Amino acid sequence: MDSSRTFPADLSRELLDDLLAYKALFEGVAEIVGDGVVHLDERCRIVRFNAAAERLLGFSKSGVIGTPFEDLYHASNPGDPFAGTAQANPVRMVLRDTVGEAVPVLARAAALKRGDTVEGWLLAFAANRRVDEIEQLKNELVSTVSHELKTPLAAIKAYTATLRHNPALYESHRDEFLAVVEQQADRLSRLVDDMLLVTRVETAQLLKRRTVVALDGVLERALGDLSYDPAAHPIELRTSGVSVSGDPDRLRDIFRNLLENAVKYSPAGGAVTVSAAQTAETTTVEVRDNGIGIPEDHLPYIFDRFYRVESGAAAEAGGSGLGLYIVHALVRAHGGAIDVRSEPGKGTSFFVRLPLR
Repeated sequence: MDSSRTFPADLSRELLDDLLAYKALFEGVAEIVGDGVVHLDERCRIVRFNAAAERLLGFSKSGVIGTPFEDLYHASNPGDPFAGTAQANPVRMVLRDTVGEAVPVLARAAALKRGDTVEGWLLAFAANRRVDEIEQLKNELVSTVSHELKTPLAAIKAYTATLRHNPALYESHRDEFLAVVEQQADRLSRLVDDMLLVTRVETAQLLKRRTVVALDGVLERALGDLSYDPAAHPIELRTSGVSVSGDPDRLRDIFRNLLENAVKYSPAGGAVTVSAAQTAETTTVEVRDNGIGIPEDHLPYIFDRFYRVESGAAAEAGGSGLGLYIVHALVRAHGGAIDVRSEPGKGTSFFVRLPLR
């Protein structure tokens, strides 16, 4: 099914233009995807060989087009991706590079059919190391979320069980215990919200609307979402009269995570200060704490997904490792930038710069 073959003379110009457009679209997509993509004819000879396939195996497309795909099999290859018209699950294969070294991959094939006749194949494959990275990411997600869910669930179960099994405590400790249950339920809700935000980050569906709003109002909503003791962690706002541009809900998420982070990593009595300045084009907001700080060697990674500083007091504070990742993604979605300055033992400042539109 070589689309470079001669078209019938009676083919309409409009249909020909459509076919050429689809051909260009296919070739463009094949070149930008990260997986190796190979187009084969009905005899499994290579018709197209994308740039990712060239990188993975080392062969140039000009050197392999027209040759049987089986020539790329390593001697130890156990898999056959063409066993069915389409593979529901990836097949483990071993291909070879230009010097004959084994390249383990996961491959999936789909038959290109006209009626019941197979006219070619489309094969996509990725190196096992990339698949392993994805599996590791999934495992980290499950491990992190499971740990973060267990803590509030354990507290909710303990307090409700205590009330249920000790009716005498209901009158004297009801409000205290129910306040803890409510606080932990709110914690669960925020974790779920963060997980939903992560999925939106991955699909770039972050901003629903954009408007200019008072920064004070955004911060008040963000503070309303926090569970903290104002006496232990006083938060001072120096933001009066400053406006900010963006999606109000997502702006709240930015500052909720930054404020929660500041409170979490501050010692009891550590104050948190939010200050802001505005120009005709930009709003700059600083969230500063006097907490434990971040070691310099960790600073380049703090906006990575699931990254946590696993040492000293920072490790004891826990967390999902998603908050700063979400903040970074949301700030960038608004066309802004975020910087951090920190000194261990003296505190951390996050600077959020957002354009006024």
